[in-house]
Amino acid sequence: MISRRNLFGSLTSGLLLGLPWSVSSLYFIIFIAWVPLLVVEEETRDHPNRYILFNYAFVSFLLWNILGSWWITQAQWVGAVLIILANALLQALIFWSISRVRTSLNVPLLFPFLMIWMGYEHFHESWDLAWPWLNLGNALATAPKLIQWVEYTGVRGGTLWIILTNVAIFKMADTYRKRGLGSIVPMGVVIVLLVFIPALVSYQMFIHFREEGETVTVALIQPNLDPYTEKFVPERQAQHLEEFFRTADSILDEETSYLFGPETLIVQQIDERNPSASPYYLQLLDFQAKYAQLNWLVGVHSYQKVGEPAPPGSRFNHEEGFFYEAFNTALFLSPGSEAQFYHKTKLVPLFERMPFVQYLGFLGKYSLELGGYSGTYSLRQERHAFVSPDTSVGILPIICFESAFGPYCARNLPEAKGFICMITNDGWWKNTPGYLHHFNFSPLRAIECRRDLVRVANTGISALIDAKGMVIARTPWWEKATLKGRIHLRHGRTFFVRHGDYLGRISMFLGIFILVCGEIKNCVRKRQKFKNAAP
Repeated sequence: MISRRNLFGSLTSGLLLGLPWSVSSLYFIIFIAWVPLLVVEEETRDHPNRYILFNYAFVSFLLWNILGSWWITQAQWVGAVLIILANALLQALIFWSISRVRTSLNVPLLFPFLMIWMGYEHFHESWDLAWPWLNLGNALATAPKLIQWVEYTGVRGGTLWIILTNVAIFKMADTYRKRGLGSIVPMGVVIVLLVFIPALVSYQMFIHFREEGETVTVALIQPNLDPYTEKFVPERQAQHLEEFFRTADSILDEETSYLFGPETLIVQQIDERNPSASPYYLQLLDFQAKYAQLNWLVGVHSYQKVGEPAPPGSRFNHEEGFFYEAFNTALFLSPGSEAQFYHKTKLVPLFERMPFVQYLGFLGKYSLELGGYSGTYSLRQERHAFVSPDTSVGILPIICFESAFGPYCARNLPEAKGFICMITNDGWWKNTPGYLHHFNFSPLRAIECRRDLVRVANTGISALIDAKGMVIARTPWWEKATLKGRIHLRHGRTFFVRHGDYLGRISMFLGIFILVCGEIKNCVRKRQKFKNAAP
């Protein structure tokens, strides 16, 4: 039977977990958000219905996912409902498993909570239904001064901080309920230390951080084309590119070293093996010839022809009769070198690639439509970064959804000095919290890698962000705009870049280990109970 008190606790946790994603300035709420659900877990752990906690947890996580991801409905209702339900069900299963292991092994909640939840977050960035948007550490994205240590831990360090603090507050509340006010002093001291030591360490790192490296002048253009009514209209592609060139002419000078355009600036697909067959590509080359030292980085659609049997997720050109792989691509043009293509490989499930299409090829034709555009992209990657002709400068390209994947971005960071460039089109989500929280991932990636970051968005927000995660300059939302400034070409690789998501990997290994131990103990207990019951 559902308890009103436990249901209220579940809803309260769901609300508190969702608020930092709805109103990013309320990020601090995440430090108490789990407490009501932990109370529910404590009260139901010995319940005769062992699945009762799953039901309460699902209610909590469903509300969290609705508050944190409702904006997807602006693009596609079916996709939004599927993503919200799948994520909530998975999170409820994970939390139920944490409680089950805790009970089976008779261990404090903290250990399985840390290991299994952090391991889940690591896994949730690597499979076909990857959706790291609601990873706990992301709630702190709007407070870069408090999380400078992510250059050592990645965003998983934020998850660790949040879980430790929530469990400590829960323990203090439980101690107060059982023993009174005087007994909570030791745990109160622990909580104060847990909250303030990481924050103070981070602030010291922030104030002592020094910018270094040569600087270059960069310029970006925010075209502000509505993705539903303008951007993907075939008859207007030439007009859009001409307008981009006119705007570029108005801001470029001899000191400008880099010019950036947003994701899918060129919508018509470019053949990567023969790019000159595209009139739009030739226009880029002609314009570049006017500025001898100018480097370009823009978003395009590209493709590569493939033979038979075609790889899963490939498309078929009925007019010319060939199979091809389609890519959401960043194109880099540097004077004196061939075009470099980088493919987006962290694709939005259901929209850009159907999950498990590599095993069930027929799923490819069922990808959901997004503003009149649909189809499965390929995951094949041939390049992880861009390099200058003399290999002295390296650029880490990030395309849209990839900015939510910290370990993936860090793994691709080039050795050479350089910066990060993130291109996106956030107009799909209209004026909702979605584009704002997506923007907040960019400072996180800058801190983790300690590189300046250029963010170029079709409808905003575009920005220049320094290696401390501070926004140097930014454009308004949903306005045509340009931005020009100087960024540093920093070198070096942070601890996180060198070692990746080690916290997540260790947690996943230990989490699987204790899950197996818990199930073995359950089986032994059941067998013993069966023997004892036998006549």
